[in-house]
Amino acid sequence: MEYICFQCKKNVDPEQVDKRIRCPFCGSKIILKKITNIERKVKAL
Repeated sequence: MEYICFQCKKNVDPEQVDKRIRCPFCGSKIILKKITNIERKVKAL
């Protein structure tokens, strides 16, 4: 699982997220799971 900081947009190591809930780079409290390989299908009406 990969995580990314909401504020500075840097990748955060999952082990660092387990130890504390702050970004090690900027100190932000908001860390998001990084989503990869998203497929979006749009259906025309």
